[in-house]
Amino acid sequence: MTLTLAIDTTLGACSAALIKGKDLLSFKREFRARGHVERLLPMIDEVCSLSNVNISDLDQIAVTVGPGTFAGVRIGLSAAKGMGLALGIPIVAITTLEVLAYQYACDHKDFSGKIAVAIDARRGEIYLQCFKIDNGGCTAIKEPSAVPVKLLSSRLKDDVILIIGSAYELLKDLNINFKHGYECPDAVYIAKISIGLLERATIGDDISPLYLRAPDAVKPAPLNMIVSGD
Repeated sequence: MTLTLAIDTTLGACSAALIKGKDLLSFKREFRARGHVERLLPMIDEVCSLSNVNISDLDQIAVTVGPGTFAGVRIGLSAAKGMGLALGIPIVAITTLEVLAYQYACDHKDFSGKIAVAIDARRGEIYLQCFKIDNGGCTAIKEPSAVPVKLLSSRLKDDVILIIGSAYELLKDLNINFKHGYECPDAVYIAKISIGLLERATIGDDISPLYLRAPDAVKPAPLNMIVSGD
């Protein structure tokens, strides 16, 4: 049976989980605004120790590739690529948005309808993707995108009946139900969803982060490009 390590550092949590076949072996999850880079590798060691698993036993790694914070996306993906290269094992890339939709589908197996996953992207934008949820199943019906909050209502179809994600404060004026508790991906669900996405397993060099927009921070202009006011 395939032994999978799943990790996430894309948003306001750091998590890691081990799954063998379909059986969850161990997991750790901590909500934190920063410090993902210092915590991730020790957390991986902890979940392996809890399951008496050696890193060298892993068959594959599942990792979220964004969207999320730029630093968070880089931390998780860099760790996955480094381990994948060192161990010679493939990586399964999964987006933050599809994991959150899958979490909701798993938690509400009697639900059927279209939902939107909306993550606060800062600067008056949200990361948005719509999904069809059907009795535990989850299918994307649109590509993910970065959408200005003021344009959101025009991007959502009338048949979207629920919004999940971290963008509640930006969307609370919309006349659509909002479900709390799905602000950050959970590595347990990343591990589980990866079972059905084995066709994505590939070497790390073939995987790129999903940013959806340019970073907030920009490099300062070169000195010879600064125009004096004198």
